Amino acid sequence: MDRIAPLIVRVVALAALFCALLTVGASSAAWAKIERTQGTPSADPTGRLFISPGRVESDVQPGVATSIPVTLTNDSDGPFDVSVRATDLGQATDPRSVATSVEDGEFGAGDWIQPEISDIRLEPFETITFDLLVNPPVDAPIGTNLAGLIVDSTDADGPVGTADTTSMFRIEGLIQVFLTVPGPVKHDLTITDVAVRDTVILGGQRFAVWDVTFRNDGTVNEHVSGTVSIRSMFGNAAHREKIANLLVLRGATRTTRVIWRDLPWVGAFTPEVRVRGDDAKLMTKTGDRVIVLPWWLPVLLVLAVLVPILVIWWRRRQEWKLYLEAEEDDGSFEHGGGAY
Repeated sequence: MDRIAPLIVRVVALAALFCALLTVGASSAAWAKIERTQGTPSADPTGRLFISPGRVESDVQPGVATSIPVTLTNDSDGPFDVSVRATDLGQATDPRSVATSVEDGEFGAGDWIQPEISDIRLEPFETITFDLLVNPPVDAPIGTNLAGLIVDSTDADGPVGTADTTSMFRIEGLIQVFLTVPGPVKHDLTITDVAVRDTVILGGQRFAVWDVTFRNDGTVNEHVSGTVSIRSMFGNAAHREKIANLLVLRGATRTTRVIWRDLPWVGAFTPEVRVRGDDAKLMTKTGDRVIVLPWWLPVLLVLAVLVPILVIWWRRRQEWKLYLEAEEDDGSFEHGGGAY
């Protein structure tokens, strides 16, 4: 019996270890889904790497892992070496762009995501689909957290992952990953400016441009939709442009451009922005006025000022000329009378 007991303990330990390995394997297999598909050659390949999706917006729960499928397609006649890595996101330098990769973002969540692949080779016209594991920490803050997936590609050269990317053609794609932890979030979106590019428009320029700037000081990203109504000096609606689902990151400023083409020949026009964010609160702001004039109107105004001046100058010149002629005639008569 003394010999059997240790044997039973060993068997139980091995069984527990085997079960643990199966559990780990099953857990990894739950999100490890790499699929490769060889497509047919294209008659007119673009020579590009197509990435889908370009943006992911998802609600997540702290400590609960999920996955997002990502697809890469090589639409070229040659193989690509592809490198994939996670990053934080932050506000782009260009206010008209959404986001860019940053080293340590204020609301960064790059360490929440893990791509299933890191370096892989895509054959011509091949498609690969893999999972992006999302694993928020148990203390994940409420609100929108910003992550990204950088996709680099180079022409295949040597073993995968060893190409000298500094001297080769390089394509970079960025998948924006916005992960929102639900809770008592704060909405604080404002319209900070509606600036016109040209206050006065003359002649052949048949369009007006306004830059509408938003500021988001809330804890979540905001999706802005609404209209820009442009009214004439008489108050009637002259034109309308839509703002549809414009994304403004939390803690960021973003500008969108509104262009009115085929302007009337003359008039004064003022824009009014009316938009709503995700909290459905209506925001309004009136922008800078633009004055539209035909090219000939300034010419007429200049002529209206210059012509009377020129006429007066000409008349006075004529009067002065006549006066001088009269003075000369009087002087000749007096000189002649004294001679007799």
